[in-house]
Amino acid sequence: MTVPPAQSSKLQLDQFRKRESDLTGRERLVSNVLFNWAAHFVFIVAGFIMPRMIDRRLGQELLGVWDFAWSLVNYFTLVQAGVGSSVNRYVAKYRAIGDVSSLNRIVSTAFCIQTIAGMVVLGLTIGLALILPGLFSGQLGENVLDAQWVVFLLGASMAIEMSLGVFTGVLTGCHRWGLHGATKSGWHVVMVAGMITALVFGSGLRSLSVIILAGFTLTGITHIIAANHVCSGLRLRLSLVDRKTTRELILFGSKTLIPSVSNLLLNQTLNILIVAYLGPTALALYARPRSLVHHVNTLVNKMSHVLTPTTSSMQSIENLDGIRELSIKATRYSLYFVLPIVLILMVFGSEILQVWMGPRYANSLLPAILAVGYLGTIMQMPAMKILGGMNAHGRAGIAQFIASVCSLGMAVFALGSLGLGLKSVAIAATLPLAVVNIGYLPLLICSRLRLDLGKFFSSVTLRPALHVLPFAVCLVLCRFAISTNPLTGLVLGGSMGGGILAVIYWLYVIPDRLKSAVASYVVTRHFSR
Repeated sequence: MTVPPAQSSKLQLDQFRKRESDLTGRERLVSNVLFNWAAHFVFIVAGFIMPRMIDRRLGQELLGVWDFAWSLVNYFTLVQAGVGSSVNRYVAKYRAIGDVSSLNRIVSTAFCIQTIAGMVVLGLTIGLALILPGLFSGQLGENVLDAQWVVFLLGASMAIEMSLGVFTGVLTGCHRWGLHGATKSGWHVVMVAGMITALVFGSGLRSLSVIILAGFTLTGITHIIAANHVCSGLRLRLSLVDRKTTRELILFGSKTLIPSVSNLLLNQTLNILIVAYLGPTALALYARPRSLVHHVNTLVNKMSHVLTPTTSSMQSIENLDGIRELSIKATRYSLYFVLPIVLILMVFGSEILQVWMGPRYANSLLPAILAVGYLGTIMQMPAMKILGGMNAHGRAGIAQFIASVCSLGMAVFALGSLGLGLKSVAIAATLPLAVVNIGYLPLLICSRLRLDLGKFFSSVTLRPALHVLPFAVCLVLCRFAISTNPLTGLVLGGSMGGGILAVIYWLYVIPDRLKSAVASYVVTRHFSR
């Protein structure tokens, strides 16, 4: 007996609601963020270990070549036209209303687009590897052959990740960030262990790239299995691919693509300019403090990523008040998270670099400039993701693109015309974007959500600034009081200020539900003994 379409859709919706009481993912926001951060902790540890290992085993110049190769292949992310980032938004939207047929149509079309994009990336990778000696032989010198192989293998890794990326979107669209993070970080641990072993036994950059390729492939296969397990009714069919859905995905993705272009201009193009004007060794010096800020940026990004599918689900049931509340809270919490780290990099950035990479990398101004300059960008990341969930992120992306073009122009002028160094690059990278994120983006989000701008700023910034102030005082006092031994000042100031900050955050910042969960866990553990 054939079930009518309307009755079938109702049955599917009832099945979804039986399995999950909250299809918007709002009840899982905190746990999803914690899962995301826990998973990314693996990448942070690896980000500290691997550069030091490459520097010690292969040298500073080859570390710069490694950074340079990644900068080149990262341009290939543009090929997917932002489609990959749109999948979780649509999966969350259609799953919230139980529209399984539309969900499968979106996923099938996205998979087709992503597969074609992966094939294009593979072709571009081969072409770039072949022409690399003609473009950068002078800068790379005897390392040009290694650079060719690294570019080819990393580009092939990206092609595989892109082709299978739709299944990552399915997992996150189902609000299963913990499962996504566990699989991705688990395979990353295996990759890092393999890379460390390869370096210890005397292998070079080519072997590291082969391990990356194998790791990306295994991660993609695991995501296929997990996505089919968690998303009830998921079916990929070539017959479901149509032009209308393709246009819809590309239109949404193009709005996401603009910030991606901005990031590439801001980071990868600047890296290439540094190599072109100053050489790969200079890139190694610049990339380390930049990576410290990048880790902070990524952690807030991990927190913010969960907001896109949640906002999309809330918009589908017309819960604008909930989106307003979510926007204020998310931006405030991002500031709570990032402010203490920015203060540490401002006051003790040189000492952190020295402990991490050695005295050759110690620099006090670069980490301070980058940390302060990126503060506005990191703080407003939740707003960008919420706008993305509402499909209203086009103007914000254009503004960031204009800022990145200005940054690129300033960097070319500073390096080419004025002959300045890395500090000028850091200022060029951060100043225009800070103006956009502190000046324009709050206006846009308040206009879209019908919020008062003054109330938004006071709600977001006032309490974090006051609560973090004692921590700042401790850092500055210890820096100047123990100026002859800054490392001791860092330990003492961080310990004292961190203790005070922990108490303040526990009393005034951490959500009551999370505090109750922690207290319940402690009590259970205590009495179980």
